[in-house]
Amino acid sequence: MRRRSHLAVTLVALLTVGASIVTTTPRGSALAADPQHQLAATQAQLADAQAARESLQAQLDQQRVRLAELQTQASTLASALDVARAQLADVSAQYDQVYGLLLGVRRQVEAMRARLEQLNGQIAQLDAQLKQVAADIGRRTLELQGREALLQEHLRSAYAESQTSLLEVLLSASSLDDATTQMSYLLTVSEQDSALAEQIRTIRSELDTRRKTLDEGRRALDQARLEAAAQENALRLREGELTKMEAQLAALKLAADQKRAEQEAALNASLQAKGDVEAQIAAVQRAAAAQERLVTQLQNQAAALQAQIDEARRLAEAEAARRRAAAEAARNAISASGFQWPEAGRNVTQEWGPTSFVLEPPYTYQGTYYAHFHAGIDMSGGCGTPLMAAKEGVVVASGQPLYPFDSGYGVVIQHEGGIQTWYWHMQPRVVVSPGQIVLGGTVVGYEGSTGNSTGCHLHFATNLDGVWENPRNWLP
Repeated sequence: MRRRSHLAVTLVALLTVGASIVTTTPRGSALAADPQHQLAATQAQLADAQAARESLQAQLDQQRVRLAELQTQASTLASALDVARAQLADVSAQYDQVYGLLLGVRRQVEAMRARLEQLNGQIAQLDAQLKQVAADIGRRTLELQGREALLQEHLRSAYAESQTSLLEVLLSASSLDDATTQMSYLLTVSEQDSALAEQIRTIRSELDTRRKTLDEGRRALDQARLEAAAQENALRLREGELTKMEAQLAALKLAADQKRAEQEAALNASLQAKGDVEAQIAAVQRAAAAQERLVTQLQNQAAALQAQIDEARRLAEAEAARRRAAAEAARNAISASGFQWPEAGRNVTQEWGPTSFVLEPPYTYQGTYYAHFHAGIDMSGGCGTPLMAAKEGVVVASGQPLYPFDSGYGVVIQHEGGIQTWYWHMQPRVVVSPGQIVLGGTVVGYEGSTGNSTGCHLHFATNLDGVWENPRNWLP
């Protein structure tokens, strides 16, 4: 009697709770594991998918930056090639200038090639990552299909089980304990199905994130490949142009070497005609030593002349304002550093640098000793041609500063930045004196043939901090 009362009470309680339960008998191994643990693992994979998308986006942004750098570098390279092409086409082009331009262009080409290879490497890396994303999508899709099939099977079984009343479950139980176990089992199965449904929702969200990542990555990858291919084609064209210009440069070098050889041969022939070569060489060497001593002396005076140099700059700026219209019309006659040719004709008869002309003294330049070295540029416009200051500055020597070692007349002008310009073999009628401020274009003397000279010409030299440098580095 007591057992039936207990059973009745339990039946009422279970009917109240069980009215809302629809479930099925667990199948397969999916419910054997802890559902909450599986859900947590699935949510972690979703977070990984979102992090992977953010990482991929950062890589894509970096690729866009590198593509922009490539485009900028391609534009710079095109401009440099245009300048080199124009310089090479100039019939008066100097080999050293064009060689320097093409060397810079070649370095730009190599740098651009390295950047392009780096970009292609990143594209390959991104392609591998996207393939891995696609593989992950396939794997997770199979897992999703398995869980969805399992849930559908549960729902079908639940529907079948719902056709059996709870009363029948209770009455079919062999004992009250068996009935209680059956109902508790049904409640547990319901929780597992809920966890399984949550896993399915999380996996779907994860797959959606991964598919978006894959789609965005593929679009960006296709665009990067197109732009990289375009830059590759442009670079090949530039390399082809550069190769042609380098071939033309070789011809220019032959012409320059021939011109230099002709100049030196003419100078040596003129020297031989004058006779007493050894005595003249000794005189030139003594003059060169005196010239070096004078350079040192003038350098020591440069600090004291700074105020005058500043005044020269101020006057030059005022004069520049007055002559702006004329300077604009002749802007190509003044270099970026403010220097101009000291003679209007620019008829160069001997270049700066090592030479076979035996009258030139020895000199060590950048650590290399040369038995004969011409420390300036010789030019000839004819006896009496006006000689002009190459830039504003202060006259620090004039007349015969190297006498008695060299009887030649000349002028030395100190400019800002430690640069001196020397004007030599002038006629005796020097028109400026030490301490005088001169502007660029001011007449400082007239072409002559005084001192160790083979005929009327101007020896124009530039000295930077005690070193004889190529005047073309400053001339337009």
